[in-house]
Amino acid sequence: MLFNVLFFLLLGCLSSWLTIYLLLATGLGQGGTRDIQHHHTHTGVIPRIGGLGLVFGFSLTYVLCFLFFDPTDNQSLIHFSIFAGAGAAFLLGFIDDFYPLDAKLKLVAQILIAVAAHECGLSIDHVGFPFTDSSIELGAFGRVLTVIWFISIMNLINLIDGLDGLAGGIGLMLLLLLTYLAYESNIAISLILALGMTGAIIGFLFHNFPPAKVYMGDSGAYMIGFVIAALSLLNSEKGTVLAALIAPVLALALPIADVTFAIIRRALKGLPLFRPDREHIHHRLIRSGFSRQRTVLLLYAVSLVALIGGLLAFAYEGRYLPIFFGFAFVVILFTLRGQRITPGLVKNRMVESLQMRQDARNALYLRDWLIVEVERMSSGKNLWADYRFVLKKMGFCRAELSIEGDQRSFFVTDTPHAKVDLLWQETHEIGEHTKLTLYADKDNFTEKQFDLISDVAAEAWTKAVQRWKEVNGAELNFEAKARPPNTYRQEKARNLYRPTY
Repeated sequence: MLFNVLFFLLLGCLSSWLTIYLLLATGLGQGGTRDIQHHHTHTGVIPRIGGLGLVFGFSLTYVLCFLFFDPTDNQSLIHFSIFAGAGAAFLLGFIDDFYPLDAKLKLVAQILIAVAAHECGLSIDHVGFPFTDSSIELGAFGRVLTVIWFISIMNLINLIDGLDGLAGGIGLMLLLLLTYLAYESNIAISLILALGMTGAIIGFLFHNFPPAKVYMGDSGAYMIGFVIAALSLLNSEKGTVLAALIAPVLALALPIADVTFAIIRRALKGLPLFRPDREHIHHRLIRSGFSRQRTVLLLYAVSLVALIGGLLAFAYEGRYLPIFFGFAFVVILFTLRGQRITPGLVKNRMVESLQMRQDARNALYLRDWLIVEVERMSSGKNLWADYRFVLKKMGFCRAELSIEGDQRSFFVTDTPHAKVDLLWQETHEIGEHTKLTLYADKDNFTEKQFDLISDVAAEAWTKAVQRWKEVNGAELNFEAKARPPNTYRQEKARNLYRPTY
């Protein structure tokens, strides 16, 4: 037994590590992240090909299962659906990594993958309760719950992939938990697949731990999420269903809390619920002075505590779980000590939230307008002219933009643009060679309002630059010229354009 465990663990690790190493050595996938990502914490060009190593390690493990198990067991539909679903999730993410897909299209594809998994037997049809022999049949609701389960886990892993090593480390902990659950449930194929995926993540982390040389991309995140969701359901077939599903949820407590607060935060600000931002836990820790390595290790420690809660939910029929919840409640109270929440404070926050929602809506409209206008511009000079117009409409009184050392600036007359003590100021590093500094009158914005609009303004320039590269196939600077129009329609649009100098 020990030999089999070590064999599959090392097999997944070595195959994943070697695949990524060879891809990096040959330079494949270097175009995966050339676009500037405003809300990412990294700088430079880092290929998003880690998913290839993960899928190769997992696939090799699955194929070799035929050598270790009864073929009639290993070829059952439910077992094949785990491999096929993981491959489909990988393919969806892989396409999105290199040719970004619309969010609605990705959601539809994820729903189809989840429905197919349900029809193959990976389903939540009933819920059995610990300490009793009773269970509840879910009927048609089971299909809905199954789809929600798969989509939630896949996107949770993807959403926490914002810091080197974070998503891989948390995924590793979850797979270790599923390995234990499979062992306790005596489900051999679940144990082997969990070991293979665990090893593949370890091999990937050798290349991904800060500073990362490669990212898993959406392909790796979606595949890991699907495997976690599928093995959780497979383990529940021969165990206590509720406990087998609660255990991974508890182990995912950190990303669930982070994503929940992110959705609430964006709703209060009037931003799209799934718009990236720099207010996640790891962003806050880095801003407070933590290095990337210390940040990811701290989050590993928090996730490890949550993992213990997941183990307690399954082990010993969950009898120690109340103790864990009691401990967690005490920690939360200790963390929130000294926080004074009064009716007046709540009222002020609500009033500020309403104003921020209106400001955010207007800023997002201006951002989208600038991106669309890129197609009509004949030069980088025109783009800077329109961007100045956008910044003025957003409420900024001064701005400085530097591209590869070439700087442009502007200010609005009849404003305190030169009185630094009366202004909010924020500098954004956009890629490796661009720096944007924005200023606004403190009488017009609260600090939170300024932070919000400043972030949208920086995003507007970032996306406009990306659109320029897509349209013209070249980098943008102030002296850049657009590609000559290919059609009469494009030429007419250029002629109608009037820059807002």
